Amino acid sequence: MYEKLERYVVVPVPGEGYEVQGQWKDDIHNLKTRILFDYRTYKIITADVEATGIPFDICHQGIKSIDKLIGVQVGPKFNRFVRDEVMGATGCVHVGELVLGSVKAALQAASREMPDWIDEAEYTSKWAGWEALYKNQCIYFAQPDEKMLKPEEIHEKLGK
Repeated sequence: MYEKLERYVVVPVPGEGYEVQGQWKDDIHNLKTRILFDYRTYKIITADVEATGIPFDICHQGIKSIDKLIGVQVGPKFNRFVRDEVMGATGCVHVGELVLGSVKAALQAASREMPDWIDEAEYTSKWAGWEALYKNQCIYFAQPDEKMLKPEEIHEKLGK
């Protein structure tokens, strides 16, 4: 039997963005990441990893690849950057998986509730940039407005 835990906790940081705390754990790994995404620019402000369980000594070198993310903007070609620079030959695949999962988690959090420190017009503008990517997915239906779909309406739209 094999069991893996992948977990994300998203905390809004007023005036800055969203901090995502990620964890990837199985019988030989226990990795925890902390990534702070700037709300306005989508750049990564801070990124670090704690490894309390890794299988090989070389992994200590690989997890340091997360440092390459600081200042990088999430957007087109970000996934490729993560694959090449974080998950590549001198990196760590699992740290890269946590990074990509953290982006999704931050977007999920941002889509559910407009922070009180963000202007409504700015929030609407930011969401408009991501809307096409997430059409007909749960993140799309989680938009905070008076027309919020009920679960049965979501299933109907998705054809389920």
